[in-house]
Amino acid sequence: MKRDVEKLGKASPFSLTTLCGQPEPFGRRRDRTPVSQPQISVVSAQPFQKSASWIWSAEGSHAAPSAPNRSPSHYQVRYFRRTFVVGDPAKARLTVHVSADSRYLFYCNGEFIGRGPAKGDINHHFYDTFNLTPHLRKGRNVLAAIVLDMSRVAHRPARLGPPCSVMTYTGGFVLEGVLTGKSGKVMADLRTDANWRVAIDRAHRFQNENTTFEGYHGYFEHRVSKFIPAGWNTTRFDDSGWPPAHVLFQAELRENRRDPTSPYGLMPRMIPMLEEAEPQNFPDAYIAGGGEVPAAWKKLLAAGRPLTLKPGTRIDLVLDMGRLTTAFPHLAVSGGAGSSFRLTYAEALRLPWNTSGAKLLGRQQSLANLASHFADESSGWTFDRRGKVTGWCDRWEPSGRDEVFEPLHWRAFRYVGLQITVGKQPLKVRAVRQRFTAYPYRIKARFRSSDPALDRIWQVGLHTMRMCSHETFEDCPHYEQMQYAGDTMITSQLALFTTGDARLSRQALYHFDWSRLTDGLTQSRYPSRLIQVIPAWSIHWISTLRDYLLCTGDRTTAADLLPGVHAVLDWYRRQAGPDGLPAKLPFWNITDWCPWWPRGVVPGADTGATCIHSAQFINALDETAWIVRQLGKPAEADALTAEAERLRRIAHATFWSEAEGLYFDRPGGPEISQYGNAWAVVAGFAGERERSILMRRFPEDAKLAPGSFFWWHTGFAALARCGRFDDLPRHLGPWHESVNCGLSTFVEENSYWRSLCHAWSAHPVLEFQQRILGVLPAEPGFARIAIRPHRCGLTHAKGSVCTPHGLVETGWRVEGERFLLEARVPGNIPTRVTLPDGTSREFAGGRIRLEGVLQ
Repeated sequence: MKRDVEKLGKASPFSLTTLCGQPEPFGRRRDRTPVSQPQISVVSAQPFQKSASWIWSAEGSHAAPSAPNRSPSHYQVRYFRRTFVVGDPAKARLTVHVSADSRYLFYCNGEFIGRGPAKGDINHHFYDTFNLTPHLRKGRNVLAAIVLDMSRVAHRPARLGPPCSVMTYTGGFVLEGVLTGKSGKVMADLRTDANWRVAIDRAHRFQNENTTFEGYHGYFEHRVSKFIPAGWNTTRFDDSGWPPAHVLFQAELRENRRDPTSPYGLMPRMIPMLEEAEPQNFPDAYIAGGGEVPAAWKKLLAAGRPLTLKPGTRIDLVLDMGRLTTAFPHLAVSGGAGSSFRLTYAEALRLPWNTSGAKLLGRQQSLANLASHFADESSGWTFDRRGKVTGWCDRWEPSGRDEVFEPLHWRAFRYVGLQITVGKQPLKVRAVRQRFTAYPYRIKARFRSSDPALDRIWQVGLHTMRMCSHETFEDCPHYEQMQYAGDTMITSQLALFTTGDARLSRQALYHFDWSRLTDGLTQSRYPSRLIQVIPAWSIHWISTLRDYLLCTGDRTTAADLLPGVHAVLDWYRRQAGPDGLPAKLPFWNITDWCPWWPRGVVPGADTGATCIHSAQFINALDETAWIVRQLGKPAEADALTAEAERLRRIAHATFWSEAEGLYFDRPGGPEISQYGNAWAVVAGFAGERERSILMRRFPEDAKLAPGSFFWWHTGFAALARCGRFDDLPRHLGPWHESVNCGLSTFVEENSYWRSLCHAWSAHPVLEFQQRILGVLPAEPGFARIAIRPHRCGLTHAKGSVCTPHGLVETGWRVEGERFLLEARVPGNIPTRVTLPDGTSREFAGGRIRLEGVLQ
C-alpha cells in the first residue's frame, strides 16, 4: 500500500570504532565509492552474525561535535538510504531484518513497508523481518528509513517527554540483508555500514501544548514540511549530497552475546505487525460549537471531493468517530504554503460541570474527589456538541507540495478538533480521513442472551479490549499506553477466550519477567523508563501465567518463567511477620481504586498484615502449586499446597470478625471492604459457614469500603464460590450506566473519570463466557473441557469460546420447567457438562445435548 508517510529519527552521543574501520568525519565523503568490506559468499541462517553494524550520523560522535544543520527537535530524527541495482527482479530474492532505537518507518522504492520495532528493553531489543522480493524492480532500487531517537530526552509525566514505554539507549539504525539470486549467489550486501547515506531531519519538532494532566505516551508533533527532502525515500532522489552513515557498533543477537560491543541484545519480534487499515471517512463532523459544516466540506468528508480554501480562511471543525478509536489521522493537501493545521484529540468533549450532565458511576463521589485528580480541569466530559475538544494536539505546516500528513505514532480519540488557517496561497484539501490501527485480533467468540443489555456490555467490552491492545496490552490508549500487570491479567484472558491469539499474552509474560528487580519482584508496568513496583501486581503476573497455561497448554513457556514465579513468592516470604503472613510491605501497596483508601492502599498495609495481601499471597501459592504440578513436579506442588493451607488457617483466625460476620481489612479492624472479603472467599479463608454469614452483608452493605470496576473481577469469583453467581445482573449497574451514558468503552474506575477506556473494566465479558455459558478448560490447553452454565435470570443464552482446537459453541434455553443445553465441542475432547440442577454427564466431544429441570 503506497502512502506519502512522514518520518522518524535518532542520534548517538558518541562514536565507536568498528570492525568495518573508522569512517571519515561527517560531511567528507561525497563520492559514491563503496567502503571496503569483507565479501559474503554464504548467507547466514541467522541474521546479525558478526555482519551488520548499527549506524547513525557522525555529528553525534567525537568526530564532528559541532555539525551544521542540527536537528531542531526534542528528539533526533534521521533519514537513511541505500541504493542498489537489480538486473532481473524475477531472479532476485531479498529478505531484510530491521531494527532501530527508538522508532523507525521503513520503505522500499518509496513504498511503505512497516514500522517498529516492537516494545522491548535494551537487553531484549526486537528486530523485524520483511520479505522485499515482491517490491524489487529492474534497475535502481532503494531502501530507506526514517528513524526517531528518543534517548536524549528525559521522561517527565507531568510535561510529557518521550513515551515512558519506549526504552532506549542511543540513536541507531540496523539492517541485515543480502540480495541473492535464485541459486543463493550473493548479488549485493545491503547490511548497514558506511555504504548507507544519512541526513539530519529539520522538519520534525515535538511539543506538549495543552498538557493538563500527566501523560506517559510522549510528545506530540509539530511538523514543518518544507524541510522534508522531496521524494527522499524514492529511487529518483539524488542522495549524493548526503554523507555516509557513521558506524557505531556491531549488531549482536541476544543469544550470542559474550563480551558485548553493542548495548542491544537483538531478538526476533514476538508479535505480528499491528493492523493498519486503509483511509476511511469520519462518520460525522460539524463546526465547533455545534454548527453544520458547509456543503463543500460535506462533499469532501463524505465523498472525497477536494475543496479549495482561499488565502486567509480559518476553519474550526470537530470530526466525530462516533466511538473511541485508535488511528492515524490522514490529511492530504496541495499548495497552501504558509498554512497551518492543528489536530486536537479527545476521548470526549468538555463542558462546565454545571451544564455537562456527566454522571459518576456506582456510589456517588464528591466533585472534590475529582478535583483532587483534575487540578487543572474545570469541566466534565460530555457528548453534547456544545462541548469543546481539549487536550493534546499535533501541529502541521504543509510545504505547498502535494503531500499527506499522518503523525508518526497513532492517536487515541473519539473527537478530533481540526483547526486550519490558510496562508497567503490557496490551499486544496484533498482528504480528511483516518486509518485504524491496533493489534490484529480477530474476535471469533460470540455471545447473545435474552437480555439485550448484556449483549451491549459484551460489545463495549470487546471494543475496550481492542482499544487497549497494540504493541503491548495497555491500561489506556489515550493517557498512558503503558502495560500494567494488573490490567494485563484481565486483558490477556479476554484475548485468549475471545480471539484464541496468545502471542501478545506470551510477550507480556516475558516483558514482566524481564522487568524483575534484584529482590525478586517484577515491576508493575513494563516496558517502562520509570520504575514502579506494586507487590500485588507481581501476584497478578502469576495469575496471568496460570491462565495462559490453562488456555494454551504451553508448558515450555511456563517452565521458562517458573524461576521468576518462585522469586516473587520468596519476596513475599521475606516480608512475613511472626505468623507467616506478609506484613509491612514496601513499595506502593495499591490493590484497587477504592475512593476511601488514599491512593488505593488498603488500611494497615504499611504497618502490618492485611487480609487482601495475605489472601493474594496464599492464592499465588495455590496457583503456583497447580503450575508446577502440570510441569511434572508433584512433590514441589504438595509442599506449596501445604504452605497455603497452613497460612489459610492463620489468615482466617487473624481477620475473621464473628461480631461483624465479615473479614476485617487488618487485624482487629475496624475497616471492612468489598475487596477484602472477596479475596478472603476466593483464597479459601471462608468455610461454608463463614460464606453463608458474610453473604448477609456482602457485597452491598454500605459500611463496606467500595471497590472500583477492577475489584469486581474478584468479586464475581467470590459470588460464584458462595453459590450466588446468579445475582450477577444485580451488580452490573455501573456497566449499564456506562453504556447508557453513550460510552463506547469502559472507564478506568467509578470515583473519577480520568480514562474513558480501560480494559480491566471489560471483565464481564469473561463472566458471560465462563459462567453464563459456563465454558472453562479443565486441563491445560483445553485438553479437557468443563461446561457449567448459570442462568442469572435469563431465559436463553448462546455463544462460543476460543480454544487451541477451535471454537466451543454452546447455548441453553429454558422451556417451561426444562433446561435444555446444546453444544458442539471440536474433536474428541472429553467434556463434562453440569446443569444448574446438578445433572452431570461426560461426553467425548462432538455434538452435545443434555436436559435438566429448573430448580
